[in-house]
Amino acid sequence: MQIQRLIVGVDFSPSSQVAVARAAELAATHGAELVLVHAGTVPETPEVPPSMAATRDAYLAVLQDQLAADRARLAQLHADLVARGVQASQVIVDRFPDDALVEAADEFKADLILTGTRDAGERHGHGRWRLGKVTAKVVRAAHTSVLCARAGDPDHGFSRIVVGTDFSDAAAHALALAVAVAAPGATIEVVHALQVGRWPEAVATPVRLVDDHPIRVELAAALEARGAALLAPYQGRDVTLSFRVGFDEPHVAVRAAALAAEADLVAVGGVGHRGLRRWLLGSVAEDILADAPCSVLIAR
Repeated sequence: MQIQRLIVGVDFSPSSQVAVARAAELAATHGAELVLVHAGTVPETPEVPPSMAATRDAYLAVLQDQLAADRARLAQLHADLVARGVQASQVIVDRFPDDALVEAADEFKADLILTGTRDAGERHGHGRWRLGKVTAKVVRAAHTSVLCARAGDPDHGFSRIVVGTDFSDAAAHALALAVAVAAPGATIEVVHALQVGRWPEAVATPVRLVDDHPIRVELAAALEARGAALLAPYQGRDVTLSFRVGFDEPHVAVRAAALAAEADLVAVGGVGHRGLRRWLLGSVAEDILADAPCSVLIAR
């Protein structure tokens, strides 16, 4: 698929810089337009009692100075990208950052939103990532695909990618996007998770489907055939594709594959067979977004 327009959130943080770098690479590769979006407060002069005029003016001066500094940094970033041959534009929006990115993506009819997340050193309970409120809201509210770039990722394009699939339309779109954002010569491993052999505790003597059980072998063979059909349209591209079945919970299987491959990107569909509404993330996508050890692409 062809990417024609990208939106990237710019707040000048380390993760934002990673998002901008990845966006610039994609824009250059696809000949796409890159829109830099910075959410900042555009000061207005409110009416206040005369006794508060001095306080108001001092506050407005601080806001004006900050806005001027942000404009200068954004203009310099824009100039640097243009000098590198990237087709870029810039906009400062007086909105909350998550609203600014979602609305800009709708307005500009973007194919992809890129946003930064917390860096690789910031984790909480059970090793899960701190996405940050802005990123979490963007991936839930956006009508288009979102790429969450993590600070600390290798300083290059996406060359080792893991795609989770349940064979839904959303998962197929995730694979198409993964191929589109992949660096030349990248390896892309597509993983389908299948849970078998789990029985209710009330069953006194459950029958376990061990690795060589005929049913499990037959299921795996059928899924391998579906996987081969899924990859067929992309054969001949400048990427190496493979498919495998993981016998575990979907987010566990995808995370394990990402760790084993030392992946720099995990891609999944935002809504699969069990999704509720178009703008809501499925539970599997939520888990992967929280647990993935690298950047994550949520496809819509």
